[in-house]
Amino acid sequence: MRRSVAVVLLALALPAPASAAETISFGVAPAVPAYGSTATFSGAVSPATPGQNVDLIADTGGGWGIIASTNAAADGTFSFTGAVTAPGSYAAQTAHATSPAVALTLRPLVTKRLVGLHYPGSRLFLKGRLVPASAGTLTLRVGLRTWPVKQLADGHYRVRLPTDRIGLRTARLILSPAAGYAEVTVKKAFRILAPALATGSSGVAVLALERRLAQLRHELRGVNRYYAFDTYEAVLAFQKVHGMTRTGRVSEAVWARLAAARIPHARVDQGDHVEISKTRQVMYEVRSGKVVRIVHVSTGATGNTPVGKWRVYGKVPGLNSHGMYYSLFWLRGFAIHGYASVPPWPASHGCVRTPMWFAPGFYARWSVGATIYVFA
Repeated sequence: MRRSVAVVLLALALPAPASAAETISFGVAPAVPAYGSTATFSGAVSPATPGQNVDLIADTGGGWGIIASTNAAADGTFSFTGAVTAPGSYAAQTAHATSPAVALTLRPLVTKRLVGLHYPGSRLFLKGRLVPASAGTLTLRVGLRTWPVKQLADGHYRVRLPTDRIGLRTARLILSPAAGYAEVTVKKAFRILAPALATGSSGVAVLALERRLAQLRHELRGVNRYYAFDTYEAVLAFQKVHGMTRTGRVSEAVWARLAAARIPHARVDQGDHVEISKTRQVMYEVRSGKVVRIVHVSTGATGNTPVGKWRVYGKVPGLNSHGMYYSLFWLRGFAIHGYASVPPWPASHGCVRTPMWFAPGFYARWSVGATIYVFA
């Protein structure tokens, strides 16, 4: 006769050792059941007494108590089947005997799933739940790196995976068990992708690219899943900052550099100002000594853009007769302005050209008197 196993903590002293006249064998299958799964406690009373009452007793932390009862079969066998949710010591008893106790260890449940983008430098997480939450503590291992996993009171967890290497990797979630629970290791494979991208590309890979560029302070018109001209120009700026070939296209080498990149430091690490590098052909907007925006520019074709510290002395909105768009003048006729053509190399008459879409916002953010640094 089978009964469900439900833990009911009753004050009950473990009976005296079995008499020589009666013995009870006892065991559980499987030996280490999963938390909440079905297990069978079974055994036999010898000599057999058909219909004899047999109790399943347990100590799961609050003293011994009866958790189920059944009657032995004609041959003395008995069994109890049900879901197990508490580790501890279990035994069977009759009015005259008690079996040896079995220490029941449970295997906790650990769920897992990937959430996020599978691209270099993107935010990719392993999420899931430990059941029960009290079963132990979790550690994540990826390659040679290991770090603890924060768990909520209900056992839920979310841990960020490294995306700094391209290719297939394996995350190992390791449970250091509490008393009564078994050690568990679960694995989750994940692949970091590095597709070739260029103007006209679209989709989730472009979204990951644009998010990463924005994190690194490269200016975009928007993060919108489409590789438009602003994305091309942001990639150009990134390649310039990192000394890469200036193609405006994304290769595996660009993805790899994106994964490891950090926001660059300002040359002047204090105050609000603008920094222009003639060598790199980029411009930084700096606030409180920190780079907050990066854009690709084109300076004088003959190298005549003046190096030094300057201040904006005048502003002219809109488009003038020379094709200069939203201009900020800082020395004679030298200005920072939008222009229809901003190639990856020096091409202007001496001004600092920026993309047309960038110019109005830059014009609005910087006033007369703003400091401009031009470095060789």
